[in-house]
Amino acid sequence: MSANTARQAQTRRQVLHVLAGLLSAMLAGAPACAASASPPPRVDRIVWLQGSAARLNPIVAYLKEQLPAIQHEPLDTNAVRSWQMVQRGEPACRPTTVHTRAREAEAYFADTMLAPPPELVLRRDKLHLLPRDAEGAADLRSLLEQQRLRGAYARGRSFGDTVDALLAAQRKRSNPMLADYATAAWGDRMRHMLAKDRTDYLIDAPGALAQLQKLGLAAEDYIALPILGATEPLVLGIACPRNPWGRAAILAIDQALGTPAGAARLREIAKDWFSAEARVRYAPQIEQFFQRRSKPQHAD
Repeated sequence: MSANTARQAQTRRQVLHVLAGLLSAMLAGAPACAASASPPPRVDRIVWLQGSAARLNPIVAYLKEQLPAIQHEPLDTNAVRSWQMVQRGEPACRPTTVHTRAREAEAYFADTMLAPPPELVLRRDKLHLLPRDAEGAADLRSLLEQQRLRGAYARGRSFGDTVDALLAAQRKRSNPMLADYATAAWGDRMRHMLAKDRTDYLIDAPGALAQLQKLGLAAEDYIALPILGATEPLVLGIACPRNPWGRAAILAIDQALGTPAGAARLREIAKDWFSAEARVRYAPQIEQFFQRRSKPQHAD
């Protein structure tokens, strides 16, 4: 055997030795990797974050019937704190949350129903200062940029992607004509602010004007208007933390809701959310939503 042939043979033996060592290490490590894979966390208790209420949220009440192995514990808290708890990854879920792209980055969702779009409640004596489109919808972007009217909205609440983005931009700019307030006693506080001319308009859910009138606000002095670019129904859902526990919880919740019976119960709960006129206007979207809701939305 020549010297060159001997060197080639020795090189092949060295390569084979290295490959054998790598294969042995991989085989030895495989069981350890499999053993280190964590199983899905067990969901035996959910804290439900709801606003102050005398009774259990009706969606939670339904889930309590469908998921009896899970302990369902309601906790009254405001919108800001409840979302902070979800963001921190606590074993808690919000039963009624507007599903937006921004919030989906921080939580898992199981959609439950549609809700009417937000409105702008305005003092009639300021109507001439409000920028509007040809159909009378309030141009919120122009309104905020002009800074001619004083506005207010509830801190921690969502009004859908379009309005949320506008409000977030104004918060960054510290717009002095726009204030956000804690949601405790929101209705009564805002009634006083409107009545005493301390604010010109509110951004709120439909029906807010009727609620303020029940608290004593003079109906003829105020008007509720749609908001340009935000006239489609909002999607509401249950929000759980975007972590392994939250995913396990949302899978269980989604399976319980994703049946014809679950969709029918949610439809019944949501029946009074829309006015008769709005139910006709949004009938196709509502029907399509509950058809999709009659099946699970999340894969295991």
